Amino acid sequence: MSTTTIAFFNSKAGVGKTSLVYHLAWMYSDLGYQVVAADLDPQANLSMFFLNEDRLQEIWLEEQPRKTIFGSMLPLLKGLG
Repeated sequence: MSTTTIAFFNSKAGVGKTSLVYHLAWMYSDLGYQVVAADLDPQANLSMFFLNEDRLQEIWLEEQPRKTIFGSMLPLLKGLG
């Protein structure tokens, strides 16, 4: 299976990066692709789009925060996210 990586970067705020990533991730997922959208922005707007507020609060308030991107993805890999 091949893997394709698409990255979006622009240091200017308000240019639509988060909205574009959200809609492309949703579209590719709807087409049957496995998609990982990594939200590295401290504002976490992309995470807020994908997660309901209760789940987001749960993640932020965890006693043992995940220290790596892989650790943060474990619930998704286990089908819990």
